[in-house]
Amino acid sequence: MSKFPLISIIMTVYNGEQYIEESINSILNQTFKNFELNILLDGCTDNTENIVKRLQNSPESIINIIEHNHRKGCPERRQELVEASNGEYIVIQDADDVSYSHRLEKEVFFLKNNPDIFCVGSFADKIDENGEIFGIMDYPPEENEKIIEMIIKECKNPVIDPSVMYRTSIFNKLGGYNLDKNIFTVPDFDLWLRAVLNGEKFYNFQESLVKYRVNEEGVTRKHKKEMIEQHMIVWKEFMRKYKYENNKRIL
Repeated sequence: MSKFPLISIIMTVYNGEQYIEESINSILNQTFKNFELNILLDGCTDNTENIVKRLQNSPESIINIIEHNHRKGCPERRQELVEASNGEYIVIQDADDVSYSHRLEKEVFFLKNNPDIFCVGSFADKIDENGEIFGIMDYPPEENEKIIEMIIKECKNPVIDPSVMYRTSIFNKLGGYNLDKNIFTVPDFDLWLRAVLNGEKFYNFQESLVKYRVNEEGVTRKHKKEMIEQHMIVWKEFMRKYKYENNKRIL
């Protein structure tokens, strides 16, 4: 891995040959250049490996690759990638999504100038399998108070995971991703809720910095039932702890 990047972008991929080149190129074409792109091939059986290695050999490449022959899934592989990264900030980039060219510049500038914020995200334009925009995910609140309110009152995830940049040091302080198999589809929501309980703050840009692909083969579609069930498990545990902590403060 590179020694001194400011940002580490992490991408786990399983059989992503259809979209991964577009996704990687959206990172390589960023206006902000002080980053490493760390890609973990999670037991791929298609042409993903060849595509990534071809792009790695380009003159401008800052791509680092971790290869595994067997698949483990998102939480464990993301944790592995963060542990192998050197950046002060971590960025999530899914292999079928696209980042607008100014994404890194805008997010890192905000975090550098707002040291009290742990994680920054944004809206997301929804794209279909052909890359055509057909809608926008514009529900994430801007300010931290509204973000917490959305969690408590609406039981919603107030941050769009593939839009985020967060501080590595705080991620490590929180214990990283939860590898509990009972919540394997919602590692991001679990992390955000633990951060809220720890007093960490969030912010969402009220504009789209990424294109989110609505993909029938994606985890969200293939594991919808499990995601709903596990989302509720995480939220109920959060509410139990949140109420307890707030009652203690009142008493």
